Amino acid sequence: MSKWLLFLMIFCTGCLGPVTDVYPEDEQLRPIPIYVVSHGWHVGIAIESSYINHKLPEHEQMPTADFLMFGWGDDKYYVNPDAGFWLLMRAAFLPTRSVIHVVGFNVPVEDYFTGSRIVKVQISKEGADKFAEYIEDRFRRENDSIQFAADGLYNNSVFFKATGLYFFPKTSNTWTARALRQTGYPITPFYAITSGNVMHQAGKEGEVVRE
Repeated sequence: MSKWLLFLMIFCTGCLGPVTDVYPEDEQLRPIPIYVVSHGWHVGIAIESSYINHKLPEHEQMPTADFLMFGWGDDKYYVNPDAGFWLLMRAAFLPTRSVIHVVGFNVPVEDYFTGSRIVKVQISKEGADKFAEYIEDRFRRENDSIQFAADGLYNNSVFFKATGLYFFPKTSNTWTARALRQTGYPITPFYAITSGNVMHQAGKEGEVVRE
């Protein structure tokens, strides 16, 4: 077995550990809750808006609410609740433009997404800042302004044009895993391709709010 094959096997099967400078072992140093929410195929990530509003770009259609949830995906399939088989195949096999979904709501996460699996993770203030910076950088800009893409899937939600091309295995779920990784949480985005894997990894140290 070559050393490169051995390295690849270790890399693919191992798990990235916590970034202790951002995600300290002492939970008292991680006072901020962040929520990983499964919607079936897609996983989103939500946080109280007061922790990140100072980092988010301004736009007249940016939702304002106590909580904000973010998701990312293909610019044709994700925005269309009635998308069929061919749009699914396009999203899966062709590199396509992407959108970021921003949802605002004013009730606890588990009360808003009543049918969803939810995991709560406690993060630090620095972790919340790094998460917010990651989200802020994902909005695609034209003439220094973020761009509306489509109406959102919920009340008080909207799609904006996003950076990065969508293609398998670079899915909405690996995007969410990377967002969570910014907080220092021990998750490995490389193989977080499915929603089930993201929820499994998030649940290892996070609190399972709803199965």
